Amino acid sequence: MPVQADFSLGSLEDGSLTVGLTPAANISGWALQFTLWKRQQSVSGSVSGLITKSAASGFNNVSGINVTNGPGGVFVVNLNRFDVSGGLAPGAYGYRVERMDSGNATIISLGYRLVKD
Repeated sequence: MPVQADFSLGSLEDGSLTVGLTPAANISGWALQFTLWKRQQSVSGSVSGLITKSAASGFNNVSGINVTNGPGGVFVVNLNRFDVSGGLAPGAYGYRVERMDSGNATIISLGYRLVKD
């Protein structure tokens, strides 16, 4: 069952989302992907997100998701004000974090990001 973790940030504020899987699962080496939409999406891969981050990819392995305790199932998604040009309009945005490994794709965390004025 996915971990529910809601958070809020201002429209032009940097921040991070820390998620710990319950029960703990060893996520070392997993391909993780964070996606944020204007509303929650129920089907994996159905719509392109406003913000997409992934673990262990991108320029110099900097992607926006850092596994801070692999055996304990803890990771951090780093969000900054420049992820969306001009920031996000105030309101509620749905997000999810998925394991993307072939044969193991599953949603491991989901929730809402409240964007404050």
